[in-house]
Amino acid sequence: MKKHYFTMLVLALFSITQIQAQFCPPTGYIENSELYFIYNAGTSNCQDRPTTVSVGASIFTQTVCEDQLSIYELTSGPALTETTNVAVDFGFSVCEYENNVTLSAEDFDILFKSLVKVYPNPVTKGNNLNIKLGINTSVKVELYNVTGKKMLSTVASNLNTVSVNISHLENGIYIAQIITDLATITRKVIVLH
Repeated sequence: MKKHYFTMLVLALFSITQIQAQFCPPTGYIENSELYFIYNAGTSNCQDRPTTVSVGASIFTQTVCEDQLSIYELTSGPALTETTNVAVDFGFSVCEYENNVTLSAEDFDILFKSLVKVYPNPVTKGNNLNIKLGINTSVKVELYNVTGKKMLSTVASNLNTVSVNISHLENGIYIAQIITDLATITRKVIVLH
């Protein structure tokens, strides 16, 4: 009987260690009021990630959860002034991140693509489609219909938000190709004037 208790104790300790280990995303990028965590594809489900994390007295709430990315925004407490060595409390474990490392091209691509927002989508009122890039950059926006015909093209420089007039487009489904110096992103856009 003692042998079974010992085996169960070892298994329980191993399970706790594995649970704690899975809550430390391999890459973390820290801003003053936002935290970005990048996961390896297929290794973490959104329901397994905490909805809030803390850094000292600052509480961050999850705003984006995707297969390879979670973004947390500051919801209470002061903005972080020290972002080079940060200890993030995930509730089950504390993970330390050195923010002075350079993101890999793949991690940067994941992060940048998640920051791009196309709204309103579907476009039901008004004549503008807005594209928020998250950073100031030069951008070219091209809209294609479902047959692949280019319906519009516009260029802007050093902006973090671009507004595209779509008043001449008919109702339907379009593909927006957003081309920046950093990456090319494709989004489906629905127009329902």
